[in-house]
Amino acid sequence: MTQQVDTRTRARDEFARLLAERGYLGVSLEEVATMVKVKKASLYHHFPGGKVALFAAVAHHYIHESSTCLRAALDSGDTVRDRLLALAGAYAQGAFNSVLGDRIYDATRHVDDATRAEISHAYMQALVAPVTELMERAVEAGELRQADPRFLALAFMELAAVAQPLPPEVALPPQERPAPTPCRRLAQDVVDLFLYGAAPDRPDI
Repeated sequence: MTQQVDTRTRARDEFARLLAERGYLGVSLEEVATMVKVKKASLYHHFPGGKVALFAAVAHHYIHESSTCLRAALDSGDTVRDRLLALAGAYAQGAFNSVLGDRIYDATRHVDDATRAEISHAYMQALVAPVTELMERAVEAGELRQADPRFLALAFMELAAVAQPLPPEVALPPQERPAPTPCRRLAQDVVDLFLYGAAPDRPDI
């Protein structure tokens, strides 16, 4: 049983690495089997649905790990600002694997409708719903203006994603990039922009 679990885990992790590097169409079961040092037939034993099943395992593992980080952030502090600071800080520290997340999103166009719906629903339930619930409570408490909580959640998550560290191979070479903003300051800037906008007359904090 331990060996089977290890094979499943190694295959999942190798698929995730290749997916992040090349995208869904750039990954083959043959290469995964070679890297994991098993026969391709063995992968079908562990993942009877083949490539789509292995991709789904990667997506669900990513969602689970990201949900753990998100829940920890949302359990921090007493106010909506405290919790948003913790969440933006997690983004700024690279707690969420943005490259893999983007590849998973892109890959859903290449899988069947059932798998796409399964992954999409899992993502929304684990990663969007908790932030939506936070926004809903904040609106009801008067901490945020009256607005659709789901819209507020998605808007904040998109804004916080800007704080994520750039992969070393993206955009300017690392030696040409400006000095990074400290994570704490970056998180504060993200949250202040979300809560107060970019106007110069925002309230003192």
